[in-house]
Amino acid sequence: MKCGSCFAKQTTMRVVIDGRYLCGRSSGIGRYVRALVTRLPNLAPEVDFRIWTGPDWSDAQLPLRAELHPIRSSTNGLMSLFGLRWLDHLAPNDLFHSTANILGFGLPCRSVVTVHDTMWLDRIRECQPNWCLRPISFAYFRTGIKRALRSADRIVTVSHASARAIESVDKHASNKLRVIHHGVEPCFRPPQRPAKARRDAASILGFDGEYLLVVGQNQPSKGHDIVLQAFASLRASATRLVFVQRLSGGLRLREQVRAAGLADRVRFVAELETEAFVPVMQSALVFLQPSFGEGFGLPALEAMACGCPVLASDIEVLREVLADAAGYAAAGDAGDWLRAIDNIVSNRELRASLGQRGHRRAQAFSWDNAARATLGVYREIMAETARTRFS
Repeated sequence: MKCGSCFAKQTTMRVVIDGRYLCGRSSGIGRYVRALVTRLPNLAPEVDFRIWTGPDWSDAQLPLRAELHPIRSSTNGLMSLFGLRWLDHLAPNDLFHSTANILGFGLPCRSVVTVHDTMWLDRIRECQPNWCLRPISFAYFRTGIKRALRSADRIVTVSHASARAIESVDKHASNKLRVIHHGVEPCFRPPQRPAKARRDAASILGFDGEYLLVVGQNQPSKGHDIVLQAFASLRASATRLVFVQRLSGGLRLREQVRAAGLADRVRFVAELETEAFVPVMQSALVFLQPSFGEGFGLPALEAMACGCPVLASDIEVLREVLADAAGYAAAGDAGDWLRAIDNIVSNRELRASLGQRGHRRAQAFSWDNAARATLGVYREIMAETARTRFS
């Protein structure tokens, strides 16, 4: 009987990774995919890697040591669910890694799916605010996620909290679940020159002064309106609030800002490239993560790595990731958020303590470790294939 590594060397094995979230997205899933595809080919030179990219991909964006295959359809489109066989020629000997929650039909090979969370199933109103599209979105993700849980050879998820949520959807998925935490890229670190970081942040944001920072997709599940309600009553009137939001819109929040007379204290910023995002995070007075639910909560961990104190929703997954290195407020409770923000803004020693503890906590999370653990999942499947063929 041959081991999985011997099988990988003696038989042509190709791993195909859906990397379409690389294109035009600064989301947590996008950073997850980027971290994997830039590390895995170096870790396993005996394996051929093929990366699916979006149609607007350019090699100059991120040189990858892998074969690239552009796909015209979107990651969360109907072709991903019902037309996988037409997106690429996948051979029976391949291993396919779907990186964004769902698994489509018609796959001729073995598979790994990363299910980041189950929010599209149990928090559909917060994930899809458009009530007209809600039934369609729910049906799409219910079909794709449940097929992943039922049919994939392994399910990777990014926290133990998400693993428990997955088991509540399908208890039979337990044996093939693997929890692999996210990591933090080296660029997220305390500034070597704090004054320069503050100048860079001021240039990017258009003002100089203290600010609270909120980062995330512009949708109800992120709880941005809760922070805004709390901020409207904050005593520290010299402090500003900055939203760095992915996705267009935000009209409802902007209307709330105008109605509360906060137009001069609240700034909305479109998604930023990493080189601009880092000094903005490094220079924030406090980072706020007011989510109702998360798969992991990567921006809060990145803020910790930068030495920025973090205040987060008191939910299971953020407790798992941030531990005692963050302050907490009740999710959805604007009054509790006001008290927590007021306390941390007025307490320099608390901010310093949280910044130090957070930086130490962030060191426990590594993308290199995440990539190695993911490769270990691939090799589990390779070993199973070897045993089947050579037994």
